[in-house]
Amino acid sequence: MAGYEHALFLLLLLGFLLRDLQSRHKSSLYFIVGGLLLVLLPPIISVKISWDLILALVLPWILWRSARNWLHVVWSFPRREIYLWLITALCFILIVVFIGDLPWLRAIFFGIVAASLFWQVSSRGEISNPLEVIGPLTLVFLLVETSIPLEDPKLYFSSLFSGAGVGIALVIISIAVIKKVPPKYESLILFGQVYLAYWIALALNASPIAAVLISVIVFVEFHYTRQGDKEATITPARLDNRLPFFILLILFIFTAWQSHQPVTLIQWFEVVLGLCVGLLVALIGQRIGVPRFEYLSSNWRSALKLGIFLFGILLLWPRGSDLRPLLIWVALGMAVFLPVLTAILLAALRDLSTQRNGKYMDDF
Repeated sequence: MAGYEHALFLLLLLGFLLRDLQSRHKSSLYFIVGGLLLVLLPPIISVKISWDLILALVLPWILWRSARNWLHVVWSFPRREIYLWLITALCFILIVVFIGDLPWLRAIFFGIVAASLFWQVSSRGEISNPLEVIGPLTLVFLLVETSIPLEDPKLYFSSLFSGAGVGIALVIISIAVIKKVPPKYESLILFGQVYLAYWIALALNASPIAAVLISVIVFVEFHYTRQGDKEATITPARLDNRLPFFILLILFIFTAWQSHQPVTLIQWFEVVLGLCVGLLVALIGQRIGVPRFEYLSSNWRSALKLGIFLFGILLLWPRGSDLRPLLIWVALGMAVFLPVLTAILLAALRDLSTQRNGKYMDDF
């Protein structure tokens, strides 16, 4: 049976790949399905996985993409969507409590993360919803921040702000370097900045998540959207190419091949109920006009994505005692707090830029 790190990494990759599937080749969906089904089979050859190395190579890219989407986050959305999200989380909670016999606190945590990832997979385009940010970021915290002293809140928050400091320092250095090199090297500098922020913060026992997210958001705001006090035509989408997607797809298939999840009859019952809940939520979403579910009736591949995700999370979610209650609730709290912090920082930067431009206009 896969350990909690293995299971959470697979779920994080599964959600990321399914969300990023819209512009990819149709066969990619079938490779994802095949990789997920591999967890039902014991591996022929067991390979010891170095999680620290894999996470250090993969998570900066995923965090980069998440931070880029936050630049277009919509903080105001219909109240009916919040109610539907809460209903979804409640249904998942009841399934794992009464069918899977999961304790209530762990079940509530599972329901919140599962509903958020369900919203992420059903997303369309780059406009993000705060409800879909909580789940994947919680998984990242659980995978990365376990070495930080969570038992002491003061030390933990100091690591969070230390990581943000590392990210801001690298932004200043990166912008200074970019001004002195040809434009063709900009993408490489940004790519290196993201990974350096993660690795340096990790080496200093600071928060690598805060370092990456703050560095990306501040960099994009200052360098891309505020060049020369004008809206720039260059966007950070230049790093969004096919190669990283297929590298992550291969990694997902490999890590799934190295795991083995024996499935009990109760788990199959959970999966069936979960698929029924997903279908019901999608139908209700279509009926009440939630945009993310309006296209499902005309696009069977999009509906299949949601089914694949629900199958994966109900099958792979770690049920054991490896996840300490304090750890999971701190991770969830940070997943809520950090997007709010970055939104406040981004708003403050934009206000300062507006005031600066207004002052220049008055002087003129």
